[in-house]
Amino acid sequence: MFKDPFVISSIILAVTFLFILISNQKLKSELIKYSFIILAAIFLILIIIFDNTYAYEFLKAIVSYFWYPNYLMFASTVIIVIIILLYTLINSKLPFIKKILNYLLFALCFSCYVVFSRLDIDVTKYASLYSSKSLTVMRIVTITFTIWVLTNICMELISRRHHEK
Repeated sequence: MFKDPFVISSIILAVTFLFILISNQKLKSELIKYSFIILAAIFLILIIIFDNTYAYEFLKAIVSYFWYPNYLMFASTVIIVIIILLYTLINSKLPFIKKILNYLLFALCFSCYVVFSRLDIDVTKYASLYSSKSLTVMRIVTITFTIWVLTNICMELISRRHHEK
């Protein structure tokens, strides 16, 4: 692996980029910042074009995550949602819209978990876990949680951008 010149040059290039980016924290050069954004975009495009087996596997994993969510992810998501609810109840500084979104997330996910627990499913058996009813409930929670995460990320980016101006 380390005898391949491409691997060695890529590691050297990555370390060089790291040092330049760290030094740019003091320089605050916009040219360096935008140059690295362009380089990162080009690198991403090259990965997708020339290393399409990894890109294909990544897309397949994403589709599998939504289309065939597993019970561990489902239960973990519900636990995370309960923790988010507790955080929302404790934190008085959260904006009103975030509180409402968190309450809606909890209501939907917890309701789906209760429905799922009443479906008479043997979670140790693969076939019964992926019956149409249980799969639909798990998909609702998985997709809702993902939309909630993306919404929160967008809201955070917008609020940070707004505070910068």
